[in-house]
Amino acid sequence: MRIACSSLAFSQRPFEDACHRIARLGFRYVDVAVMQGWAHFDASDLVERFDEELERAQKALERAGLTPVALNASAGTSEVGPESERFAAICRFARALRAPVICYVAPLAVVGMERAVRRYERLRDIAQEHGVLLAVEAHARTMLEIPELAVEFCERLESVYLTLDPSHMYAGENQGAPYEILFPYVRHTHWRDAGTDWSQAQVNVGEGVVDFEYALRGLRAAGYEGAYSVEYIDTFPNGGVQNIQAMKTLLEELLVEIAQEEF
Repeated sequence: MRIACSSLAFSQRPFEDACHRIARLGFRYVDVAVMQGWAHFDASDLVERFDEELERAQKALERAGLTPVALNASAGTSEVGPESERFAAICRFARALRAPVICYVAPLAVVGMERAVRRYERLRDIAQEHGVLLAVEAHARTMLEIPELAVEFCERLESVYLTLDPSHMYAGENQGAPYEILFPYVRHTHWRDAGTDWSQAQVNVGEGVVDFEYALRGLRAAGYEGAYSVEYIDTFPNGGVQNIQAMKTLLEELLVEIAQEEF
């Protein structure tokens, strides 16, 4: 099993320091944030000075002994020209870091399915040119927070997949209703506990309503082979080392228990 930590756990720290802290918590894998205007790399900087930013990332990862499992990315725009250029740079970055998956921001519901499909067809083609998978996050307060719409999105877009964060299936409009129809489309995952509205999108492990066993068993049954990224964000309430460690331990215990039942 590959249990990673999102670099957003230390979004206010430089990337090298974030990697060092993640490694000290016992992780060998990292989910690297490429969030325009936030952390830890800007897509616009990748366009303008790719080699410099790549070297910065590679040195930090090597010093910490971390392997990327994905990029958690946003280009900061949906305008066709700028987004295409920035997304191509994100894909180059992923390939150079040997991160097999790009978790990308989901379309807003107001956009409508037809416009969303056209946009993500373009992004899918760019990702395929660079040999990486595009896994759009089924995120609360977007079109993909509704499982049926997320499935329609993937079925309309061959070779576009999902990133699943079960917390969004509870803190968003789905409100904890069954969402196993998503599992066959999932290629990356994020993990944290949550309540039943966006003000409780990140709560202490064990104090929320997320059924982690349901999600893990469903993913296993669907043949999921990707990573499990702990995503407790430091700028949200209840971020911090204690919840990162608790989520890591819970995932390890549940994954071992589920695997042992098969023998």
